[in-house]
Amino acid sequence: MRNSHKENLKPITLELGGKSANVICGDADLEVAINQACVLFGNNGQSCVAGSRTYVHESIYDKFVEGCIKYANNLVVGDPLDENTNQGAIVSKEQF
Repeated sequence: MRNSHKENLKPITLELGGKSANVICGDADLEVAINQACVLFGNNGQSCVAGSRTYVHESIYDKFVEGCIKYANNLVVGDPLDENTNQGAIVSKEQF
């Protein structure tokens, strides 16, 4: 980045990690929003595209939270080689 400015201006792309927020507006398609927000469960949460926080409009907040809880409760945690498993091993009981 330091070498891409001033006298040597060049277009650049920086991969800065998955610290992006999910912003769920009041008119969002809840099913899509929940599925996208819950992508953080993939790879046991170790994903550079997993949002680290979610902001939800107050008019749909309760329905959104209910949907996320339902999504999480339906995940099958287990052997990652088992086709029925959605999420592999968890490091500790607290993380589970």
